[in-house]
Amino acid sequence: MSLLRRALATIVLLSFNFPCNAQDPLKAYPNNYKLVLDNPQVRVLRCHYGPHEKVGVHNHSDYPTIYVYLSDSGEVRFSHVEEHAFVMTRPPVKKGAYRVSPGRRERHTVENLSNLSSDYLRIELKQIPLHSTLHPFRGEAPARLLPGDKQEFSEPQLSIHRLVCNPGSPCSLDTSKAPTLLVAFSPLNVVTFGSTQTRKQMQSGEIEWLENGKSLSISASGVEPAHLLQIELRPLYRPISSR
Repeated sequence: MSLLRRALATIVLLSFNFPCNAQDPLKAYPNNYKLVLDNPQVRVLRCHYGPHEKVGVHNHSDYPTIYVYLSDSGEVRFSHVEEHAFVMTRPPVKKGAYRVSPGRRERHTVENLSNLSSDYLRIELKQIPLHSTLHPFRGEAPARLLPGDKQEFSEPQLSIHRLVCNPGSPCSLDTSKAPTLLVAFSPLNVVTFGSTQTRKQMQSGEIEWLENGKSLSISASGVEPAHLLQIELRPLYRPISSR
C-alpha cells in the first residue's frame, strides 16, 4: 500500500472511531437538537424530526437518560454506526409518554418514517453512573387525564410523578427533598414558594428546574387540565467529571 493510501486509510479510521465537533448534534444539526438546560445534575436537549426527515451521523453521551415525548409521532429509525452496527426502529409514541434508559454511548443516523413530526426531550442524568442499578422503564401516556398525583417510577436514584389538575382546581406539591425537573404537557401556571414567591406560566413542552426546598402550586391556564411530569433527582452520587 502506498504512503498516500495508508494516510487516507488512517484518516478514515480515526474519523470513525473518535468523536469530533462535526458529530456534536448541537453543532452539526442545530435545527434538530437544541440545548435547553445544562447544570451539574442534568443536560436537557429538545429533539425534533420533521415528517420523513433524515439526520446524519452524530454522537450522544452515555449518561443514563429519560426520553419524554412531547408529541404523538410515528416510527423513527435509528441506524447505529458503531463497532457492532445495528438498526433500531422506535415504535409510535404518544404525547405524555416517557422512557428511562440506563444509558449507552450512541453514534447513529436518524430517519423519521412517518408523516408526523417527532418532538421529545432527551434528559441526560449527569450524576448517575453509567453502570448503576437504574432499570429500564417505559411510562405510557394516560388514556384519560384523571386528576391526581401518581408516582409512576421510583428507584434510589430518582422518582417520576405524573400530576394532573382540573381547570379551576389548583394542585399543591410538597417541599422537594431533592432537585426537581418539571415537564409540562399543557399550558399551566406555576407558583413557587421558598424564600421568595415566584409565578410563571409554562407552555406545553417547556421545563422548569427547581432546587431543594421548594413547594409549588400548579393550575391550568386554559380549558384543558394541567398535565406535567415531576422528575425528582435523589443526590446519591457525585457528578462525574471525567467524561
